[in-house]
Amino acid sequence: TDTLTGLPPAALDYPEEEDRPDARERLTDRLLASPRYGERWGRHWLDVARYADSNGMDENKAYTNAWRYRDYVISAFNADMPFDQFAIEQLAGDLLPQSGMSHKVATGFLSVGPKMLACDDPEKMRMDIVDEQVDTTGRAFLGMTFGCARCHDHKFDPVSIEDYYGLAGIFKSTKTLVNYKVVAQWHTYDLSPEDVKSAHREIEKLRKQSKNKKLDDDARRNAKAALETLEAKTAAKTLIMAVTEDDVADVPVHLRGSYQTLGKSTPRQIPVVFQSTPVPKPNNKQSGRMELAQWIGSTNNPLTARVLANRLWRWHFGKGVVTSTDNFGKLGAAPRHKALLDHLARELVWGDWSIKRVQRLLVTSARYSMSSSGGYEPSEVDPYAVMPSQHERQRLSAESLRDALLAHADQLDLSMGGQLLKDKPGAYVNRSSLNDYLENPRRAVYMPIVRSALYDAFVAFDMADPSAPNGDRRDSVVAPQALYMMNSELVHQAADRIAGTRPNSSDAGVINHFYRKLLNRQATPNEHRQATLFLESYAEDDAWSAFVRVILASNEFLYLD
Repeated sequence: TDTLTGLPPAALDYPEEEDRPDARERLTDRLLASPRYGERWGRHWLDVARYADSNGMDENKAYTNAWRYRDYVISAFNADMPFDQFAIEQLAGDLLPQSGMSHKVATGFLSVGPKMLACDDPEKMRMDIVDEQVDTTGRAFLGMTFGCARCHDHKFDPVSIEDYYGLAGIFKSTKTLVNYKVVAQWHTYDLSPEDVKSAHREIEKLRKQSKNKKLDDDARRNAKAALETLEAKTAAKTLIMAVTEDDVADVPVHLRGSYQTLGKSTPRQIPVVFQSTPVPKPNNKQSGRMELAQWIGSTNNPLTARVLANRLWRWHFGKGVVTSTDNFGKLGAAPRHKALLDHLARELVWGDWSIKRVQRLLVTSARYSMSSSGGYEPSEVDPYAVMPSQHERQRLSAESLRDALLAHADQLDLSMGGQLLKDKPGAYVNRSSLNDYLENPRRAVYMPIVRSALYDAFVAFDMADPSAPNGDRRDSVVAPQALYMMNSELVHQAADRIAGTRPNSSDAGVINHFYRKLLNRQATPNEHRQATLFLESYAEDDAWSAFVRVILASNEFLYLD
C-alpha cells in the first residue's frame, strides 16, 4: 500500500514507471496529484482536529453537517493549500474579506469537538467549550498544552493563568452555540439560495397550520397536503456547522478555574512568552481570532512550522523527530535531531508553506528508500537513531487496511465527498447503523465517525479517539488484530472475491499471481512448496479462498516495508 494515497498500487491505475533516472520523482508527482492523496493525508489532519460526526459526551447528537469540514480538509490537501492559509481559514475563515462558503466551512475546526450540551450551568458549559477550543488550537498548531493553565500557572511551561484567559477571551467572544440552555444547539449558517429559504419558511408555516387545533379539519388537511407537496419538491437547506463572532469582551482570571471566583481582567492576546516579536492586538470590535490566526501562520512564530514539519516526518516514518508530536513543552520529548527539524521547518516556510513540496523532499530522499531489514548502531552524530540504516516497518492504518481489502476485491467505490450519516439534523445519533456504514464500499475516510461508538474493527487497529487531538496514533500488536484477519466477514468476503479472479493456469502460476497481486513480489521456492501442501489440505472449493486469507493475514500484507 502506498503511503501517499493509502491504497495498493493496483487500485491507482498508474502505468509502471519506465527505467529512467527520474522515474521515482515522476511517480511521486503523480501520486501527489491523485485525488486519493487528499483522502489519505486529510485523514491525518482530521485526527489532529478531533473530527467526528456526532457530539458524544452527555447528548450524543448527530453532526449532520460536519461532513462539509471533512471534505474541506480533503480538498485543501489535494489543492496543496499553503498551511499558513489553512490555519487562518480554520480559526478565522468567517472574518476574512469576502468570506465565502468554504471559509466558513473551515471554521468547523472549532465546532466539531465534543460538548456538554445538557449541562444545567450555562456559564460552566460555555467555559468548558472555550477550554476545549483553547486546548485543541494549542496542541494542533503549536504543540502547546495551554489547557493546563486553566486553574493555575502551567506547572512546567512558561504559560501563566493570565495567558490562558487572554486566549480564553478570544474564544469566549466567538459564538459556537446559539444558546446555553438544556439541550443546547450549535451555531449554523444557512447559505441556501433565497428561493430555497423562502420555500422552507412556507413549509414551516404550513406545518404549524396542519397542527393548529383552532382550525377546522378541512383546513388542517389542506395544509398537510400542501405541506407534503412542497416538501417533496423543495431542496434541503445548505447548512454549515461553523462559528461566528459573539459579544466581544475580555475575560477575568477564573481562580482555580471557577467562574464564580474571579480575579483581575486579562486582555485578549497570545501568551506573553511569544511576544518577543511584534504581535497584532485584537481590536475592540472583533474577538481576536483573526489576529491569533495570523500570528499562528506567521514566520515570526517559532512553533507552527516545526510542529507541522515534525508531523509530516512522523506520518511518513512512524516516529517524529520530536516523538511527542502534540506536545513540544517541557514534558514533551526533546528533538532527536534538532538540525533536521530546523531544516524541514525552513523548507516548509521557504516553500510558501507547501506540504506537498516537503513530502516530495521526504519520499524521494535516501532515508525513505532504505530497506526495512538490516541493523543500526547509534553514533555520536545520531545517538537517537533518527537517520538509521534501515526503514522502520509500519502497520497499515485501520482505514488503509479496510480500503486495501476492498480495492484488492475490486469493490472499492472511489466516489468523493458527501454524507453517509442517516440521522436527521438535531437527532440523537443511531448507533445501530454502524454495521451499515461499515458495509458501504466508499473509502473509510467518508464513513461517519460516531463518538463513544467507534467501529470495533477500527478500534482493533488503533484508530484515534476523536474526543481529543491526536497526531500520533499508537501502533499496537495485539491478539484481536490476528483474530480479525482470520475471522472477520470483510476479510472472508474479500478473499472469496480475490480467489475468484485467479487465472486459468497451473497451481504454481496461480500462487505467483496472488503473491504479485497482494504482496507485489514472486513467491519463493519454499513458499511454493508450503502453498502446495496447504492447498492439498483443503477441499477444492475452499482451498484458494483459504490460501488468499493466509496471505491477507500475513505480516507482509499488514505492514509497509
